[in-house]
Amino acid sequence: MTAFSGRCITLLGLVCAGLPALGCGGGDGGSNEPPPSTTSIAKTAGDAQPGAVGQVLPDPLVVTVTDGDVASVGSTVTWSASGGGSVDPTSVVTDASGNASTTWTLGTTSGSQTAQATLTGATGSPVTFTASAVAGPATTLVEAGGNNQTGQINTALALPVQAKVTDEFGNGVAGVDVAWAATGATVAAPTVPSNGSGISAATVTLGGTAGPITITATSNDLTGVALTGSPVTFSATASEQPPPSSNANVSVANNQFSPASLTISAGTTVVWTWTASAQNHNVAPAASEPARSGNPVNGPHTYQFKFNTPGTFVYFCEVHGSSLGGMRGTITVQ
Repeated sequence: MTAFSGRCITLLGLVCAGLPALGCGGGDGGSNEPPPSTTSIAKTAGDAQPGAVGQVLPDPLVVTVTDGDVASVGSTVTWSASGGGSVDPTSVVTDASGNASTTWTLGTTSGSQTAQATLTGATGSPVTFTASAVAGPATTLVEAGGNNQTGQINTALALPVQAKVTDEFGNGVAGVDVAWAATGATVAAPTVPSNGSGISAATVTLGGTAGPITITATSNDLTGVALTGSPVTFSATASEQPPPSSNANVSVANNQFSPASLTISAGTTVVWTWTASAQNHNVAPAASEPARSGNPVNGPHTYQFKFNTPGTFVYFCEVHGSSLGGMRGTITVQ
């Protein structure tokens, strides 16, 4: 090998050693993958606000974008809202402080709602904001249950009558007074405020005359103007009490008491008889009588109780009913 050739080889080795990125010497040349992103996004203001349905929240939603420890200027943040709400604008470029903001109009359904800020590739994305949407002002009064019941004279209807106070979107509005009145019957309370679901419920006791009963619910808004739909009218029918029965037996079968309604004379003993196929039943009082038969049992089985006090007594199976419905019975003592 000539001296010139040796010098060329030496120079080539030096060049390869100083420039590894050129891939000299057959190496792998290093990785071509980009370094990990140092951009992050975080909420700054506007989270957990309360507001009325369908209205703009008082404070804007704000996020801050940084690149390392420095504000990221010119990053495009995308905004969105769920629950029927909306944001404006939906796309925002971060300012000199790395901030991007939008206004949030809540949807029309009360309850928790969410909005999000998204920046592709950023740590912490998407950022989620929450808001509590409350019902708007009361506008409407509607029937909510208990209409067209039938009951015996001088007894309470099995179910309360219910009216619902709503805003313009149908959300229940709490704390609104509803006035109750009845013709041919009495209501337990003349005024019942609506509960958290917007429901005002009244217990109605039928009068001593058989025939149609009219019940009304009336409510006004904060200015004293009657709500749309007010008054709401309910109908009921008062029936004569049947004569005392000489049959003081009640069958317990098929998740029901038969007969479900029984009228007896004071001093009569009622006998409940579980059929062989009856499973997991008992007799429990809604108030004072009859005495509880014990824990639910399977048939065949019997239980008896002597009624001495005049009045109407509701009882039920603790597994399959309640004082308001399901496996439920009534004993009227005259």
